[in-house]
Amino acid sequence: MEEKTSSCVEIRRLGSSETFKGIGVVQKLTQRSDKNGRPFWEITLSDSTGSFDGKIWGDAAWWDLSEGGKTAVDPSSENLPRTLRGKSLGVQGKMVEFRGQPQVNVTALYLLDQEKYPPSLYVQAAPVPLEDLEKSFWEFVLESGRFRPFLEQVFSGEFWERFRHSPAAVTHHHAYAHGLLEHTVSVTRLALALGKAAGATPHAAVDTEVVVAGALLHDLGKVESYSLSPVPEMTLPGAVLDHVGPGFARFLRFAETWGLDERSTLAIGHILLSHHGQKEYGAAVLPATPEAMIVSSADELDFRLFCWGDATGSLPEGEEISDFHFSAQRRFWKWQE
Repeated sequence: MEEKTSSCVEIRRLGSSETFKGIGVVQKLTQRSDKNGRPFWEITLSDSTGSFDGKIWGDAAWWDLSEGGKTAVDPSSENLPRTLRGKSLGVQGKMVEFRGQPQVNVTALYLLDQEKYPPSLYVQAAPVPLEDLEKSFWEFVLESGRFRPFLEQVFSGEFWERFRHSPAAVTHHHAYAHGLLEHTVSVTRLALALGKAAGATPHAAVDTEVVVAGALLHDLGKVESYSLSPVPEMTLPGAVLDHVGPGFARFLRFAETWGLDERSTLAIGHILLSHHGQKEYGAAVLPATPEAMIVSSADELDFRLFCWGDATGSLPEGEEISDFHFSAQRRFWKWQE
């Protein structure tokens, strides 16, 4: 694997019939069966530029190069997905077209020496430098006014270390190191702007300090729900409890320990429980205050803007319309030159 390789984003931009070689970390590997019962695999490979989803058919070659030699790997092993997840892998393949859509076919896989090709080299992180994200986060804490001492207590010590490094998801958005911090900063920035604009209308009195506090705290539960090992993955609590309930429970513990007053606890807690906007999207209750509606709208907008960037960022030169984006349930248009 010493010859030139393409990044995951470059692979996604290939045209039909173009071939590639690449190196990345296995984020997901799942065995499936075709209509004739023959096995194939679906793989998500990621590197510092992003990720791609590919198909591995039954005639693909699987090799282990980790010990210096070249040993064939039996892909039928039940432990294979667990063995390869989070490991550095070399791939070869070809971009094809299937039912009018581009599809990455991986034709050869190579398990690499993990010391020579450490997975940490291929783990994606937030595109914004960590120090810039932290600076913005603490500036928003200052904007929270009367909640500043409480927030400084919440985001401190071991919890802050976990929060600042956590991903915001496994696949849908900000699914990389520092993704939760990046998403939180973006949501707070949008929510504060919306709050100031809404407060200038005759229809709503908006407490922007509650907006900022709620935005900074809205995804508190994701620290328990997701982990990096070294790629994003869902924890057992995340799988069975999601993040809304655990985040609300953690917030209540913080509020009780700090002695946060009851009205503030209710107002901010309501934001945490309702920030997904609709019950079918995971909200425990519907947003019922201007502050909750603002944070929910900001959360949704940041998600969709991320999806737009993800979908249009891999478009080949000259193309304007993305493939159908399943997370956002639409195609996106890159209309600017």
